[in-house]
Amino acid sequence: MEPRSVNDAGAHATDVRPYLAVFGALMVLTLLTVAVSYLDMATTPTVLVALAIASAKAALVAIFFMHLKGEKPMVYWPLGLTAVLFVALFASLLWSEGDHLFGTRFEDAFDDGRARPVSEEGVH
Repeated sequence: MEPRSVNDAGAHATDVRPYLAVFGALMVLTLLTVAVSYLDMATTPTVLVALAIASAKAALVAIFFMHLKGEKPMVYWPLGLTAVLFVALFASLLWSEGDHLFGTRFEDAFDDGRARPVSEEGVH
């Protein structure tokens, strides 16, 4: 009986170099995210840059580690639909909760204002 080699039936050779390159790119992008957090920028640009870096990292993981690079085009339709529905879900949540962000003051729904006198500082 002959010993089996790596290239026999049931096994296939995998080139590790692209995975190591993607791993290196993910590490660089992670360090870049940390570096951006230390910059003295306004909140909105910082969040937008961090989201762009996170999107690039997610794309690298999906393309290489989830093997979408060699898939048939039919796989991209459900993936695209999922992405559209994901964005629509977050957009609807932000739209419905957006009115609470600016100018809305939450008061006690069961307090009609007669229970306790309000001092001049506005503290009960």
